[in-house]
Amino acid sequence: MKIWHKQYDFTPGSGKLLISEPFLSDPNFRKTVILLCEHEEEGSIGFVLNRLLNYTTNDIIPGLLQINFPIFYGGPVEENTLHFIHTHGDFIPNSFPIGAGLYWGGELEAINELFVSGKAELNDFKFFIGYSGWGEGQLANEIESKAWWLGKLDASIVLSDDLEEIWPLAVKNMGPDFAYLANAPEDFLWN
Repeated sequence: MKIWHKQYDFTPGSGKLLISEPFLSDPNFRKTVILLCEHEEEGSIGFVLNRLLNYTTNDIIPGLLQINFPIFYGGPVEENTLHFIHTHGDFIPNSFPIGAGLYWGGELEAINELFVSGKAELNDFKFFIGYSGWGEGQLANEIESKAWWLGKLDASIVLSDDLEEIWPLAVKNMGPDFAYLANAPEDFLWN
C-alpha cells in the first residue's frame, strides 16, 4: 500500500504546477492550475492556465502584435499588467527559463519576427492579464494547509487549449493516489 505523503513533494519551486484541491472555496482559484514561474524566499509568482477572458492581445495592445492571441486571467494581482509564456526562449530576448522548454516574458517585438519567418504557432504562447502572487511564506502555508497540490511541469498541460481538461489532467498526472479526484463533483455533498 502506497502512502502518498511519503512520495509527494511538498516543496514549491519555479516550474512546478500548483493544482487547487477539488473543494477550494476561493472563486479566483476554484479548480485551477497555476504555472509557478518564480519562487523565491521573498515570494512567488504564477499564472492561472485555465481561465480564458473575453479579450485578445489586440484589445489590450492594439497593433503591436501581428497575431491576435487570446488572453487568460493570470490572477488577481496587478490586473493592469500583461504577461506571456512561450516555447521560444532562444529567439525572444530577455526570456526567463521556467523548465520543460517553457519561458516567461521577453521582448514582445520578437514575436512578430517569429511569425513572419514561420518559426512559431499560436499554441506556442499564452498571454495573461494579472498574475497570482504570494508573499514570504504564504504559499508554503497554503500548501501545508492543503489548499494546493504540487504537480510536475508538463508543457502539454500548460499550453493546452482544452481548458476543461487542464485541471483533471494535472490531477491525474500526480499519480493513482490523486487520479480518482480528477472527477470530483463541484460540491462534495454530491458524493
